[in-house]
Amino acid sequence: MGINVKFTVAVIAVVVIGFTASSYFFSTQPISTDWMFDKSAYIQEIDACLESVTTSGGDVSLNSFATSFLTNLRAQAEASESEDEIKEILDRLYEVTSCEP
Repeated sequence: MGINVKFTVAVIAVVVIGFTASSYFFSTQPISTDWMFDKSAYIQEIDACLESVTTSGGDVSLNSFATSFLTNLRAQAEASESEDEIKEILDRLYEVTSCEP
């Protein structure tokens, strides 16, 4: 029974020391939130612009160019990995099209 008590005490000591060390480490390190941004709002803006371009009528060849361009921007927005990257895509969208922010 003495070995079981020593083993239990050793396991508890390792858990307490590990928890204390990890809580200290994570309390001093800032947590990056670059991967935690919501793309859906940005993609909805691109979709709204795409819809306004395709329903506004006008020259068919211009509409096909705009549709292709906006579809490409939408794919880039879906593949983006940071919020700064998706904001650059939206800036390009507003510079080239008549859509407003």
